[in-house]
Amino acid sequence: MKMNLPNKLATLRIILVIPFVIFLSLALEVSDNAAVSVTMRIFAAIIFVGASITDYYDGKIARKYNLITNLGKLLDPLADKILVISALVTLAKFNQISLWFVIIIIFRELLITGLRSIVAAEGVVIAAESLGKWKTATQMAALTLIILIPFNFTINNILLLIPLILTIVSGVEYVLKCKNVLNK
Repeated sequence: MKMNLPNKLATLRIILVIPFVIFLSLALEVSDNAAVSVTMRIFAAIIFVGASITDYYDGKIARKYNLITNLGKLLDPLADKILVISALVTLAKFNQISLWFVIIIIFRELLITGLRSIVAAEGVVIAAESLGKWKTATQMAALTLIILIPFNFTINNILLLIPLILTIVSGVEYVLKCKNVLNK
């Protein structure tokens, strides 16, 4: 199977999760050694931002050059979820953010993924809405700040409030759009 450029970018985003989690974990494990911690945070942030940028470009390229494929429809949102969830879980593991935020975000992502499967089986395609795109953008921006700057637990959670609210609201919006299919 030959992959097009957007699918390669989504695959790269998934692969980059491995070094990202390694560098972020090292940064948080050696927080008592400031020089090493800062260096590891910078590496983690560079990888996270680079992976986040591929999210923008894979979709833009796919639409512009009509390279939208079924594989891409699977890989792109999967890569986004893997990247964001890996950051959230790693940060929660080291008590940098509230586990409740992580649970709510993962619940929403699993719920929407399940709903997408159900509506797709019915032949219905529900396109990503701008609220969902804002959710992803604010998640990635907040996570980048948290990864790069060693704020405390409270500030980290405040930074995640807007992405959390957008996560909930966009999830409710998606459920409402699927209501007709679910009522069959």
